[in-house]
Amino acid sequence: MSNNKWNMSNHTFQSIIIILLLVAMIVFSVVDFHLFENIKDQNMITNSILRLLGGFVFIIIITGFGYSKLFKASHFWKSLVIIIPALIISINNFPIIAFLDGRAVLTEPVYRVYLFFIECLTTGFFEEIIFRGIILIFLVNKFAHLKNGLLLSIVMSSLFFGLIHIFNLYSGASIIDTLMQVGYSFLVGMMWAVMFLKTKNIWLVMILHATFNFFGQVMFYLGNVDGRYDIYTIVLTIVLAIMVSLYVIKQYNQINSSDTMPRDIA
Repeated sequence: MSNNKWNMSNHTFQSIIIILLLVAMIVFSVVDFHLFENIKDQNMITNSILRLLGGFVFIIIITGFGYSKLFKASHFWKSLVIIIPALIISINNFPIIAFLDGRAVLTEPVYRVYLFFIECLTTGFFEEIIFRGIILIFLVNKFAHLKNGLLLSIVMSSLFFGLIHIFNLYSGASIIDTLMQVGYSFLVGMMWAVMFLKTKNIWLVMILHATFNFFGQVMFYLGNVDGRYDIYTIVLTIVLAIMVSLYVIKQYNQINSSDTMPRDIA
């Protein structure tokens, strides 16, 4: 078989898979399967399936454009060490002191914690492919000729990531809570962008995203929290934010132009 015929056959196969995945997404979005009696269980499972399917659609598309190396986890342990400070930020998103003081209590069955963690994993999987794997890389290419193109790419991709959370208003969130989420999503988006460009390991950045969501929301979604922001939590959060911000800036300054070029991850 010639290369041209092989490429046509491969593209046809990819197109078929994409169509099937999209059909599956539409079915899960429209049809109410009533797999679980509890609405939280139903929502978590449905959301996880939809994001997983959507992520696979984008993986196939990205791979078809020649960016297969984006999904290769090279230098895993070295990359893991690099992201540890960012992982600490994720863990600190949990109301630790409130939990230890008994002000944060889990009220739902433990199995729902696992379902919620799965949902957070699929959220990180889906959103990181879009915002770091597609949008960030596109912007890096777009602004490669500019002196501060890398910084502009990080800021813009993170801004898109933050602003997308405005849609939480439609799910009943208050304006203040939504604006706060837009703000800290923008900040952590920049941190994850630097971690991705530094490590070239999108899987670890997905873990950062998933753990940040999980630790920050699990007790609020599946329990009760009374007074999350005590003085100790506020001080600890500020200190960690300053320290990790300085660390991220250092990692950003160590990224040279070749670290961000598509040929290194495509």
